[in-house]
Amino acid sequence: MEVIQVGNPLVGLNLEPLQRSVPRQKTNLLARVLQAQRRCVALRMKNNVQLASTSSSRKVCIAFCSFSTEVETLTKSTTKFKDFEVLVEVGQSKQINIKVYVSGARTQENFDEVFTKLVDAAQPIPGFRRVKGGKTPGIPKDVLLQIIGPSKVNKEAIMKVINSTIAEYVEKEGLDVSHDLRVLQNYEELEAAFMPGKEFSFEVTIKLNENRNIRK
Repeated sequence: MEVIQVGNPLVGLNLEPLQRSVPRQKTNLLARVLQAQRRCVALRMKNNVQLASTSSSRKVCIAFCSFSTEVETLTKSTTKFKDFEVLVEVGQSKQINIKVYVSGARTQENFDEVFTKLVDAAQPIPGFRRVKGGKTPGIPKDVLLQIIGPSKVNKEAIMKVINSTIAEYVEKEGLDVSHDLRVLQNYEELEAAFMPGKEFSFEVTIKLNENRNIRK
């Protein structure tokens, strides 16, 4: 599996939304899952149960391989939002593996926002009659899409979906994350799976700041 670093110009994710200060009273997800994990590990030691090697565990190991050479015990949790759902796997390190399932309503909303912004930036549209202010109203949407470029619109829409959902999740959970956020799919996979108005999923890893204590 190819891993896209956040700084890769192919995706160009904006990390600014992830650097939000969060009130101390928010409960940190990692504290909760690590507590549950300790109970899970104790139970497994008692019953002498060995963790089976599966394709999914190998996939998770790839996401964590930059920080550990051993397969870690993972604790899973799910967080639901208005128009997306987050499945989280946390091991003993401070890295969190996240899969996000986004609703069709959210993908359409983000696509429309990006499309409108790009149309405004492209004004006046060459070859069409302009009105006062330099804009060219009344052009069919499909024509505008071809002028701007479907790939360009999709690329920025995908970036917006990823940035906005991860930022919302991080803020809700009160996580203090570093810049080390990675998208696990390559851009071709993301683009092939993305269609405005349809459900969309992606996987990322985020890492908590090493020098920060867990907020209680």
